[in-house]
Amino acid sequence: SLGLKLKTVRIPPYKFRGESALLECHYELNGQRKGHSSLESSNRRHHGYQNDYLGERYEEEEKLYSIKWYKDNEEFYRYVPSASQPIKSYKIEGIRVDPNHSDGTKVLLRGLTLKSSGIYRCEISAEAPSFDSVQGEGRMDVIFVPRDGPHISDSERKSYHIGETMELNCTSGRSYPASTLQWYLNDLLVTDPNNIIHYPSVQNQHGLITTFLGLSMVVNHRHYIDGTIRIKCVASLSPILWRGGQESIVQWEQPPIDNRVAMLLGISTSTWY
Repeated sequence: SLGLKLKTVRIPPYKFRGESALLECHYELNGQRKGHSSLESSNRRHHGYQNDYLGERYEEEEKLYSIKWYKDNEEFYRYVPSASQPIKSYKIEGIRVDPNHSDGTKVLLRGLTLKSSGIYRCEISAEAPSFDSVQGEGRMDVIFVPRDGPHISDSERKSYHIGETMELNCTSGRSYPASTLQWYLNDLLVTDPNNIIHYPSVQNQHGLITTFLGLSMVVNHRHYIDGTIRIKCVASLSPILWRGGQESIVQWEQPPIDNRVAMLLGISTSTWY
């Protein structure tokens, strides 16, 4: 029996907040692929076959009963071709269906919010007598790229003497998911756990997250290159989500031994790359 077969399910893995998302569910019914037609044919003809066996076989072909879409196991869309109103959508937080661009193989979601993130599943069912059912799913995450930051605290400091402890904090801009922060000393990643202080992240309004990372380091003469120490904090999301990143840089000139005060050469900057 050819029956009902799931061919492809397309759920975009990542979308930006405010964008639209097209969810697709393509299937085969009786060996015919359904993926470009909004209405499935429900009245098959015998095409003039005189052979009773062939006619009987065509009578037994399966018909589509429904296509249902779920987010985190909660139904939000239903397509029943035999119904007087084939398309029906249900209110769920984070879901806004555009019925004019949705049908038996696709659903268009508009105005995505962070609450639109989740596991999406389509379930296709055939009519009696078989009641065959197939389903497929995928995860979509809605992301929010930071609009500012990161910021390094204590960047007003004029300089650090050899033997002094440098204590800095880096704060990310608000994002979803959380930004990852990393410290660089003279463009080399700081990996020593003794120098890195982890703080709990903070969830803001609308589910956006701010992250913090501390740096504590005793300054020695090797940290000054050509008389300058350069500290950088880089904020990034997954490379898939956010190409490039944002960084904040501070640098100090090594103070003369007989002078306790030196001017700050670089100022704290925030740049894209």
